[in-house]
Amino acid sequence: MTRLLTAAVTAATLLGAAPAWACMPPPPNASYETSVARAVFVGRVVSIEQTPPEACIAAARARANDHLQGDPGERGCEAFGFATLEPAWIIKGEDIVTGPFRVAWNRTPFCAVGWTPEVGALAVAMVPEDAAALREGTTAVVEGIQQGDLLFQIIIELVEEIQP
Repeated sequence: MTRLLTAAVTAATLLGAAPAWACMPPPPNASYETSVARAVFVGRVVSIEQTPPEACIAAARARANDHLQGDPGERGCEAFGFATLEPAWIIKGEDIVTGPFRVAWNRTPFCAVGWTPEVGALAVAMVPEDAAALREGTTAVVEGIQQGDLLFQIIIELVEEIQP
């Protein structure tokens, strides 16, 4: 009887937690992503451009019938756009990291994992090996979930000490 009760409680708990697990993004693997990128650098945000939300709202409405777990829908269109980064420290790809880079940002993408730039803030950015990974009009990528990775946090703190 005890085993049956334990199994029932465990099953109920797992069913209650299933929606949260479905939305959990995979853990960041910053060292792997760094190794496969053409270039990796720490960039300082020098400008921010918020994009009009019409195209985002249309895409969110088109996805509405898909019932994707963690999709914020039109709420995800509240804050997104582009930021310009100036290289502050080059980690990899010295010949590629030459000038300002344009990156996309979104405060509320799937599963509420995003990156919101602030002028003067630092972020680790990558130039991917595959150009198809870049959104239209961007020259580098800042992955929101990776900004919280321990490796990236240490790198950003070291660059802040060197170049406050």
